[in-house]
Amino acid sequence: MKKIKFEKNGKIFTLKAIVCENKDLIKFMNRDYFMNLCKSGCPNYNTNWSCPPNSPRFDEYSADYDKSLLVEVTSEVKDDEEFMEAYIQNRNTLEDLLSKMQIDFECIKTACGSCNLCKRCAFLDNKNCYHPEKMRYSMESMGMDLQKMSEEIFDHQLTWNSKKEQSTTCTSIGSILFNGTFLEDDFCDLARDYRF
Repeated sequence: MKKIKFEKNGKIFTLKAIVCENKDLIKFMNRDYFMNLCKSGCPNYNTNWSCPPNSPRFDEYSADYDKSLLVEVTSEVKDDEEFMEAYIQNRNTLEDLLSKMQIDFECIKTACGSCNLCKRCAFLDNKNCYHPEKMRYSMESMGMDLQKMSEEIFDHQLTWNSKKEQSTTCTSIGSILFNGTFLEDDFCDLARDYRF
């Protein structure tokens, strides 16, 4: 596993990256459990093309790729900062990085959270996705247990924000799926070169 730190807008971000075989990641998939969680508690459920029940299973999405580069971004939530503000910064930072890597390495990324390409998803109007070439699915929407994955792969305990207590750490997880010999060092070299 590789780890790098960088500063953006006066905030320190930590990126961890590791290459994993997709066949080894399947153990983190619990599609039915997470589908039910989304159905009972997420306002995005059945409202867009990127979220359950419209998202594929991870093993289906990754079928044409041997490996994944998993990337975890963490940052501290400042005292004067709202958690959602920190989450959006994390998500945007990781999305920017994965989008650039997707182009450079001719691979496919997973999204960080639900798709936000359109103000109103075509799904709501019973139409096909307006941007199928850009739309991606998050690992959680494909049934992946990010809590367990973060603990076992990144040795990091995810913390959750609630009305009673604000988490002091914000974490986002995404990936690129690929074939070939892309290494963690390649990621670090590129990540250092990217302008966030």
